[in-house]
Amino acid sequence: MQIKISATIIVLLSLVACSKESSTDTLQTGASISNASLDNDNAIIPLNDLGTGTFKGYTGGLYPGGANEPSGQYADDLLATSQGIVPIDTTGKPVVSKLGKVVFLSLGGSTGGHNMKLLKTKTLGNPLTNPRLQLLNANNGSGNSGLLSIMNPNNSYWNKVSQTIKGGKSSFRQVQVLYLETDDSSRNISWPYRPNLIKSDLQTCLRIFKQKFPNLKVVYVLGRTKTFGSIATWNREPSPYYFGWGCKWAIEDQINNVPGTEYKDSNAVSPMLAWGFYQWADSLPRTTDGFSWRSSQTADGLHANEAGQDSLTTRFQNFLLTDPYASIWYAKH
Repeated sequence: MQIKISATIIVLLSLVACSKESSTDTLQTGASISNASLDNDNAIIPLNDLGTGTFKGYTGGLYPGGANEPSGQYADDLLATSQGIVPIDTTGKPVVSKLGKVVFLSLGGSTGGHNMKLLKTKTLGNPLTNPRLQLLNANNGSGNSGLLSIMNPNNSYWNKVSQTIKGGKSSFRQVQVLYLETDDSSRNISWPYRPNLIKSDLQTCLRIFKQKFPNLKVVYVLGRTKTFGSIATWNREPSPYYFGWGCKWAIEDQINNVPGTEYKDSNAVSPMLAWGFYQWADSLPRTTDGFSWRSSQTADGLHANEAGQDSLTTRFQNFLLTDPYASIWYAKH
């Protein structure tokens, strides 16, 4: 397989830290590392383009073995799970009346919120989409919507979620699909600490979701987009790129039935975790799908501008309409 390598150079040594950020980052072990000692990655490749190639000794692809599509037992389970997503009422009972809905809820920070807001617009009244869908946006850009907040069942962020669900005249029992996009505000962006931390945080969130949403079937992650400029450490490259690896490894743990990630039968402690449209790309079109992401598509190096957001949301919706699993519940049949 021929892999097209981006020429993007990620320079970490000359970034100017925000006043609230420290010049050093502390590992969980208590050891301290300087930003100047972080790896200077001069050939970062999107996960789906990387495929069976490696980054720092780790095989790429969205799924194990360098693959970009689900396979094996996991694929069979994702199919069965998706087929089980049917309209239900606020008590969680399947119903054929208008009281039955497929509630699709988004959680996390502002970038995912902007994506869900436009997806909602593109979904309502669209003849291609399931008319029983209800999209709810519980993202919050105020700073308390990171993984560390979401993974705490008593955090005030869950008040925002409750208000959103109540405002939609729905219930926690009616939510069957989640879209999660956020970060955890960690200033340590070393490899492989960063993606392993994201993986662990995601897995904790999934267990909380299983408790909060009794009928939740699947959680979709899209990773993060490439970012530009001197923004907060956790939003600055290579952190968004590493975030995608954390999502990949969390999914791989589920596939490998790692304790604490089980998603089926009586041992289930988590909903299924799956990729939506993977968002990280460089300025050159990806070889897998032609998608690219440039600074000119952002408003501030992090958030998409109007044209950029339309590109991201259109890609996400196309995934939902054409993916053999997500289309079962998202598309009109």
